[in-house]
Amino acid sequence: MSHHFDSAADRADGRINACDLYVFPGAPGTTALILTVNPDAGRSSHTTFRPDAVYEFVLASDVGTVEDIAFQVTFTDLGDGGQQHVRVLRANGPAARESGGGALLGEGHTGDVVPLSGNGSGGEGLAWAGLAADPFTADGAALGAFLQAVREGRYDAKIFTASPSNVFAGRDVTAIALQLPDAALGRTRLSVWARISVLDHVLPRQVNRIGQAMFRPLFFNPPDSEAEIDALNAGSPAHDRDTYGERVRTIAGTIARLAGLPDPDGHAAGVAEAFLPDVVTYRPGQPTVFHPGDGNGRALGDNAFDHAVAVLAGSALGNSSTPSPATEEFPYLSAPQPADLPPLTGAAPTAG
Repeated sequence: MSHHFDSAADRADGRINACDLYVFPGAPGTTALILTVNPDAGRSSHTTFRPDAVYEFVLASDVGTVEDIAFQVTFTDLGDGGQQHVRVLRANGPAARESGGGALLGEGHTGDVVPLSGNGSGGEGLAWAGLAADPFTADGAALGAFLQAVREGRYDAKIFTASPSNVFAGRDVTAIALQLPDAALGRTRLSVWARISVLDHVLPRQVNRIGQAMFRPLFFNPPDSEAEIDALNAGSPAHDRDTYGERVRTIAGTIARLAGLPDPDGHAAGVAEAFLPDVVTYRPGQPTVFHPGDGNGRALGDNAFDHAVAVLAGSALGNSSTPSPATEEFPYLSAPQPADLPPLTGAAPTAG
């Protein structure tokens, strides 16, 4: 759910499974960027970051799809003290399109707040990486049953009950959080996405990316979509409308016809416009208003599940439990939430 466990590669190594992306105003004059990985960390996934991977926050100005800035985060192997060394770099222009070659902003260790400087604006930033409570909430069982009914030619809104479950309650993720001066990001409306590349080739190989909340679970349903998800993960937002527009329109149009909406084709076109390309749009300095297609960023306390399902269905259907709001201090995430629960998938990893 969300991007949790949505491909075979993600299930094999949660360290490269991009779960959720958040972008919202942080301390006055700053923007917070948060990427979560390792779904159900400590049970189904690791509690560390992959040392041969590059985790990136990518920004394109004027709501474009060509990288203008990339904030690159890398990690070493786990040290004797139980921490990984972390480095944060910034790449601009052509260097931002290559997952390498950035200028160092700061370095430190997981679990610690790391100061950042030299970001091109004269201001200071912060970084943090570590284990946290999963901020995402979703009634995954209800959504799965709803989409299965659609595939069978039925529209059953009653599947979403007044007492939703939250499959992620009591579960953790690992997260990377940056807080950066708005002046370091530019003043235009931005497209924001995150990507993960691994260094197992001469050049980094992109293995995952994430933008819109709920894009994968609404329009790609494993195992039938495994090949498409792998291609999506390796691709660029620049090609999303051409590559996935017909898929999104077909699913949205089917739901519209089953629901009896007056203009199924118009609804389908609107849904494709809302979810494609797979990026989050955000203007620094403006309040967060999450809504696929015409919102501004995504905050930790936004109910992405309900909003995204409503856009697809054309009316409010989802009823997930309310996410916890952000904490007051950077990195804004809640502390890990130990609970006696079975793994969501597979077996717990043998090491962090």
